[in-house]
Amino acid sequence: MDATPETFVDAFGEVSFKHGMIRIELVSLSGSEPRVMQRLIMSLQGFSQMLQAQNNILERLERAGVIRPVEPPPGAEPAPERGGVGAAAVRRLTLIEPVPQPASTPVSEPALRPAPERGPPKSPNFSEN
Repeated sequence: MDATPETFVDAFGEVSFKHGMIRIELVSLSGSEPRVMQRLIMSLQGFSQMLQAQNNILERLERAGVIRPVEPPPGAEPAPERGGVGAAAVRRLTLIEPVPQPASTPVSEPALRPAPERGPPKSPNFSEN
């Protein structure tokens, strides 16, 4: 059995560069307000490697048809690279659209019921403290 701890992240909070390190807040959306649960701190080299790995999986998901490729707006110019970290790569990760899956034709349509009221999303990996 793998004993490596895993962390579920609902979203990223603030991403900043301080004291030569990239800091990324890992946020839970389980409560009434977003809450920073952990902070990932890494070197510029590690951040650049992470972006490259994320963009590689993003391209594989696009080729597999799981998500749609993000098209740049008309007339947009490619951003120059800064400090070894591609600004275009960062911008590319800002929007991911799932590809709509074809709906199967149901044999009989059930009567539509109003959806029950739900509270904020709950994350199974964070307590309510």
